[in-house]
Amino acid sequence: SEYPPLLREAGVEGTVNVWFHIGDDGRILGTQVQESSGHEALDEAALRIANQVEFSPALNKDDPVPVWVALPISFKVR
Repeated sequence: SEYPPLLREAGVEGTVNVWFHIGDDGRILGTQVQESSGHEALDEAALRIANQVEFSPALNKDDPVPVWVALPISFKVR
């Protein structure tokens, strides 16, 4: 798990909105924080997770195209 242990133990939760730049082959070309969780360590963990996500290529009339998408990555104490 990428959840920073000290923040998890302290009960710190948060959601990071991450921009993904996805190439026409589905590979991640880049990521960046769109909206911070307010905790730098959670933001950094979200970017590490983001770079492990796999995507299928986006299609425009059956042709693969590069795209930017924003997705939330949430950290919750269970």
